[in-house]
Amino acid sequence: MPDVLDSLLGPNALGLIGAAVGGLVVLMFLFRVVFGRKKNVDPLIETKHLVDLSEIPLPEDGPYGLRVQNLPGKLGVVVFAPLGKIKPPAADETFAVLNTVVPGLGKMARRDNPIVQTWSNQVSVTGFANTLARHLMVPGRDLTDTPWCLLVGKLKRPEGLMVVGLAIGMEAPNNLGVIRLNDETQWLQFLQVNARAD
Repeated sequence: MPDVLDSLLGPNALGLIGAAVGGLVVLMFLFRVVFGRKKNVDPLIETKHLVDLSEIPLPEDGPYGLRVQNLPGKLGVVVFAPLGKIKPPAADETFAVLNTVVPGLGKMARRDNPIVQTWSNQVSVTGFANTLARHLMVPGRDLTDTPWCLLVGKLKRPEGLMVVGLAIGMEAPNNLGVIRLNDETQWLQFLQVNARAD
């Protein structure tokens, strides 16, 4: 066999074959590095809904008008999504709708100027909460290790149900994570608003 290779490729046949195999290994490695990263992308992530919470300024010294389980905070993101076939609120209805979640929350939204998103129809509060946690995050950190928490719950509208997600930032890590509200009456238990605070 070596005689055949020598006659076809010359005396450096084995060296050429070794170089070709080595080059092929390098190309395969580079291909995996460049294109293999796509396998780590969550197929359930919609990039248009991604929010890096670490880029939103946290509240400074009060007065605070917004509290989650008695911890003062600032409204950073609001997400509305229909739970069924109703239409989400229009942009000019945002503050009025938030006032039906908790009285005075619309005023807090005017003050804090949160990011407001409207998502497509959702199936359940639990599914929406899980999806929300994948989109509103501090990269590389568990939400419980950050100054942010998410409140997720239903809201009854005249035309049907919708789900609302709120990202609320605080001065320090709070260990609250994602709070799922099972009933729309729980908004008042978990979220306190003092609309007179400026």
